[in-house]
Amino acid sequence: MRYFLITFSLVTMLLWQMPFANAATPVTVQLRWLHQFQFAGYYQAVEQGYFAEAGLDVTLLEGGPDALEPTDKLLRGDIDFAITASGVVMRRLEGKPVVAVAALMQTSPLVWITLKESNITTPQDLVGKRLMMMPPPESAELVTILRKEGLPVDTVQLVPNTYRLDDLIDGKVDAYDGYISNEPYVLNQRGVDYNLINPRDYGVNFYSDVLVTTEDLANSDPELVSAMKEAVERGWDYAFKNVDSTIDLIQANYAPQKSRGHLRYEAEKIRQLVMPELVQLGHMNPGRWQMIAESYQDLNMTRGNASLDGFIFTPPERADYSYIIYSLIGALILLAIVMFIMCRFIYLSRLLTEEIAQRREAEKELQEANKALQTLSITDPLTNLYNRRGFTELVNKAMSRAARERTELAILALDLDHFKKINDEHGHLVGDHVLVRFAELLTTVARPYDTVARVGGEEFSILIERVDIDTATKIAKRIRKDTEALQIMHPDVDEPIRMTVSIGLTLNTTSVIDIWRGADEALYQAKNSGRNRVVVI
Repeated sequence: MRYFLITFSLVTMLLWQMPFANAATPVTVQLRWLHQFQFAGYYQAVEQGYFAEAGLDVTLLEGGPDALEPTDKLLRGDIDFAITASGVVMRRLEGKPVVAVAALMQTSPLVWITLKESNITTPQDLVGKRLMMMPPPESAELVTILRKEGLPVDTVQLVPNTYRLDDLIDGKVDAYDGYISNEPYVLNQRGVDYNLINPRDYGVNFYSDVLVTTEDLANSDPELVSAMKEAVERGWDYAFKNVDSTIDLIQANYAPQKSRGHLRYEAEKIRQLVMPELVQLGHMNPGRWQMIAESYQDLNMTRGNASLDGFIFTPPERADYSYIIYSLIGALILLAIVMFIMCRFIYLSRLLTEEIAQRREAEKELQEANKALQTLSITDPLTNLYNRRGFTELVNKAMSRAARERTELAILALDLDHFKKINDEHGHLVGDHVLVRFAELLTTVARPYDTVARVGGEEFSILIERVDIDTATKIAKRIRKDTEALQIMHPDVDEPIRMTVSIGLTLNTTSVIDIWRGADEALYQAKNSGRNRVVVI
């Protein structure tokens, strides 16, 4: 027995040392921007030795205005990994051999920032304005909301980014391409009031800060890429659990010019974008990547049409090299190991059962988190109605259903008359209250099986299935009448707020595009005919 224990200990030590026998592999990572909390997980992976444990000697290259598109350096072979935006999927569609390893932020931090005094609060308000932005694909999300709202890019004045927030404050531009985790803190410190136009509020909810590598490296050395991914995720887990020490590290080694208050603000905002309590760090959903790619294609932001197969990195299964050790050990050691396994069989079986249960629970939690994210992506956060994306999906299904059942359906396009005046006179909080009350009115008047959606700022739509033109018209007229009679009270307003609504109605046509076009044309006629009326096409 003593001989067995000594020999078994030597074998165990040999097996433990084998993965670390090779020298550390040099790896270069291009950061997306200047040093800040945005890359805290990478700093801690270096500081805590996670990269070193994985056999990696990592060099972090600071980004900035001269390194806006690190994917170019990656494809040239200048670096091994890069951190970039969701626009990298356009490169893959164009046939470029890039592979997404992990997505840190489940929601993009990019927002349009405008001064409070400008009253620019929606994409529609940007028409004719000067917009300072980084070149695509870094700012793809901000261009996407313009096109989703039906605003061609040539309706705004795009200004190259000087990366000087003072250009916004001094009125040289009307809107600034910024991070929700950075510029708002600076404006708060300087006492400048501002508005944020967030792509997420308009159904644009893309990944951000995506760790990418080349297809060649992912295929030739998947163990290295997998080790890199695990070390980065461990670093971010440590950073979120130890924010104060992470801020100390950043100030000491990376960004001494940033205050503790600024770094803490950034840490809180980034945690909201990463959502570590809901989503596993680095998680990527293939269906969501496909949706992001299709969004870019639908909006003509790329002409690429290559397959996304192989775009998402899949870690390799752990190879079992224990047979090498067994072959070097004599029959006596092999027999001793078998005896040991037999003695521990019951204990190991119990551990295996617990591991399976834990994995099933983790998979269940992940499915629930994905379901919650899906719900968020099709829901308007202010009114809890469907947003444009969710409503469009339902219209597509309803058209197919109507064709099968040989029934008719109608779409109502509704627009609150002179709503901007309410915002200008009473402020956006009162305007939001009005929108919520109007949404409640629509839900009350609509039939239980009709679908109500908010598809824009003050624009709403209703899908009415299994209906004839007379019934649909009665519903539309009742909405118009009830809206005209509605008196909305708010603590900040002395007199009741009253409003009217213009409604366009069209009945079942041959395609989704035609029924949308018909409803919009009817609404256009209603507004041009004096508003506060129903027009049927």
